[in-house]
Amino acid sequence: MRRGAVIGIAAAAAALAVGGLATAWLLNRPASADAVAADYLDALAAGDADRAVALLAQPPDADAMAAFAGAAETIDDGRVVDVSPADDGRSRAELSFRLEDHTHTVSVSLIDTSDGWRLEGGALGALVAETSIGDTVRIGDSSVAAGEAVPLLPAVYTVQASPVGLLDGQATVAVVPGAQAKAAISASVAPGAADRAQEQLEAYADQCAQPAAEVSDACGTVVPWQADLATLERIAFRIERMPVVELSADGRGFDATGGVLVATAYGTTPAGDDGSATYRTDAWALRGSVEFTDDRMVLTVR
Repeated sequence: MRRGAVIGIAAAAAALAVGGLATAWLLNRPASADAVAADYLDALAAGDADRAVALLAQPPDADAMAAFAGAAETIDDGRVVDVSPADDGRSRAELSFRLEDHTHTVSVSLIDTSDGWRLEGGALGALVAETSIGDTVRIGDSSVAAGEAVPLLPAVYTVQASPVGLLDGQATVAVVPGAQAKAAISASVAPGAADRAQEQLEAYADQCAQPAAEVSDACGTVVPWQADLATLERIAFRIERMPVVELSADGRGFDATGGVLVATAYGTTPAGDDGSATYRTDAWALRGSVEFTDDRMVLTVR
């Protein structure tokens, strides 16, 4: 009886061991193509960019991740309609989801990799954004070049004229897998741009007011020292009132007017003596162009 009991216990232990191996194999078995497709939809709905990107055969760059972090709306009611094998060893999944109160049905390809099934590039969409002012736009939390196709995870994105705070104007657009969306922004100069432009202009004017050996053509200054001096050694400047910047409506130029500048020229008189003469300009003005580029505003005095 004892020997039989031992054999019985040993047999039961062996059965348990086999069962444990089977359970472990089931737990470690790679997810099926339809499970991966469903997980992708769940990640998109949850706004989980890291999880969604991990299921792609070729993940997008950091711009796409940052853009998705600021998405205005993620997908809802996502489901896998059908998964079928393709001739090249891939699988084709038909996916359905809602975005902007519309139901979308798309077809995406999956490839079996060493890490398991992964969705290919068609699982992403793309967005091309144009703006009437500047060469950069903001998509979610990412700044990208205007006019270039940017791969994005499916979602609704708010596209803003950039730099934000200096330019106004935005558009909202839905990006779906396998399609290229377009956004056109009618941009305008924001109220805060004038303050930033004034800061730049005053920094430039301070440079113009540094002592100099000659009159600069780029500072809007007129110092008629030849009327009082035979030779010029140096000029000292003093700003009594800064010019005030006004940006053009199209954001391409500026006028800074109403400045007061005092210049004292030092040199020799026609008689050969050391001398000086002081000149005052009550309408000191600087003019030039404005460029919104690479998420910055740049003033150039002409």
